[in-house]
Amino acid sequence: MTIPLRDPNRKKRRLPLYIAAALVIAAVFISLFRDMGVVDSWRLRNTERQLRGEVETLRQENVLLKRTVEDLRGNPAVIEQEARRLGLIKEGENVIVVPKRQEPGPKVPPKR
Repeated sequence: MTIPLRDPNRKKRRLPLYIAAALVIAAVFISLFRDMGVVDSWRLRNTERQLRGEVETLRQENVLLKRTVEDLRGNPAVIEQEARRLGLIKEGENVIVVPKRQEPGPKVPPKR
């Protein structure tokens, strides 16, 4: 009696296994890379986090700007300070322009 080395039905038995494996691989690939798949969801979450941070920064800046507007509307000292920064003067004031000092260069001893 001889023992067959290979089972002739072996390929037929493994065919459903190969088909199932191919279907699983296809399903994983589709779920990862299709529109709104896992990869797109990760990208959207990262973009959302970044945008939320930008919104918070802009809200803080908006609060500061609102305070500045209120100060400029009602606080004479702030109005005068801003006018001075812009180079404006009050009526009747005299402007004195003082030129900036130039630093003297290093003295070079005369050559003999």
